[in-house]
Amino acid sequence: MKNSEISRISTTGVKIREIMTRNVVTIDPEKSVSEAVKKMVERNVECLPIVKFGALQGLITFRDIIEKVVYAKRVPEKTKVRDMMAKKMVTCGPNSTIIEVVKLMKNKRLRRIPVIDENRRLLGIITNFDLAIFGWEI
Repeated sequence: MKNSEISRISTTGVKIREIMTRNVVTIDPEKSVSEAVKKMVERNVECLPIVKFGALQGLITFRDIIEKVVYAKRVPEKTKVRDMMAKKMVTCGPNSTIIEVVKLMKNKRLRRIPVIDENRRLLGIITNFDLAIFGWEI
């Protein structure tokens, strides 16, 4: 057995709350796509969870913006984030294990999953980069 395999086996039961990224950069659904892009560039993030009153509403990525705004020739300053965000998201809870999230990401072909509580309050985000630290490749 390789060291990376041993590392993965020993981390399968680790809870997501222990490794997730906290203090996630978010945006309000009423903001413009232009404001979202500015925030993404300034904060060096590829996606923004959309949060209203603390609850997760959706997610917007650079790819969403390219496809739904730039390619569709919409005006970013006049287009609301709420109209471009992905509303159907795969999420997990803070007590989900690494192995559960790895399976989700692989099966759904995802690179990031928001971590929420029972009231849909955003607690953090788990990414393929977070998991790579523990030897998991997505």
